[in-house]
Amino acid sequence: MRVSTSYMHQSAIDAILKQQSKLSETQTQVSTGEKIQSSADDPIAAVKSLGLNRELNLTKQYLANADTADTKLINTDSVLSSATDILQRIRELAVKGLSDTNDAQARQAIASEMTELNETLVGLANSEDSNGEYIFSGYQTGTEAFDATTFAYNGDSGQRSIRIADSYSVEINESGDDVFISTTVGGTTQSVFQTIQDFTNALNSGTVGTAPNDGDFLSNMDTSMDLVAIARTRIGAQQNAIEQQRSVNEDIKFNLESTLSDLEALDYAEAISLLSLQSTALEASQASYVKVQSLSLFNYL
Repeated sequence: MRVSTSYMHQSAIDAILKQQSKLSETQTQVSTGEKIQSSADDPIAAVKSLGLNRELNLTKQYLANADTADTKLINTDSVLSSATDILQRIRELAVKGLSDTNDAQARQAIASEMTELNETLVGLANSEDSNGEYIFSGYQTGTEAFDATTFAYNGDSGQRSIRIADSYSVEINESGDDVFISTTVGGTTQSVFQTIQDFTNALNSGTVGTAPNDGDFLSNMDTSMDLVAIARTRIGAQQNAIEQQRSVNEDIKFNLESTLSDLEALDYAEAISLLSLQSTALEASQASYVKVQSLSLFNYL
């Protein structure tokens, strides 16, 4: 078969272009450190990589959610810790107020301090988080939990939650009606703030010590402190659950990243060796083309 000069030239050019394309691909791999530049490089690996990256991103989101949940629970527990201190102080003052050694002026002074503490306690119950959401209002996060005057509860019993794994969510709030509202010894269901105010009113009016059930206030305070303690126990349990799941998620993240690295990361030693071979092949193709290009029958005449 006779081979034309133009065919020889085109074949040589095609060979050079092919070598240049391979060299460019390897150079890109070396510069990016990624073995797969497009799905065409390895369709099966590309699909697998896509799925692994999707799972990795989801796991990272779960880890971020765990941090958010933990922060909210820490904030709530801090508020409840302060509330416990105030309730304990109010109970101590009540014990003093119930003593027969107090005159009217002393009881009024005790009532004044208890009133100030009660106002602080209401403020704690109406605490907001860093996003400006009321932490004890249930789902009604934009509504102040308790009215500062009537002590009426404006929230609901909603339990908000955050997903920290594919099939696992944790509750991130305590509703005000669970923490600050209880049934008194007398059978009335009301907020602890109202219970405290009723007692301070009795201190100011001088009726404390005249009724046989004055000591019920101490029992009511014990009930309120128990509710706060129970809420803090629930928070601690949720934090433990978050920590355990966070550890699981970190392991999942590590395994996914390792698998992706094996799948996508470039073997630099192998790539650089290939790059050297391809450079040599390209140089050989170019040299061959130059030699073929110079051939002519006139060289033999």
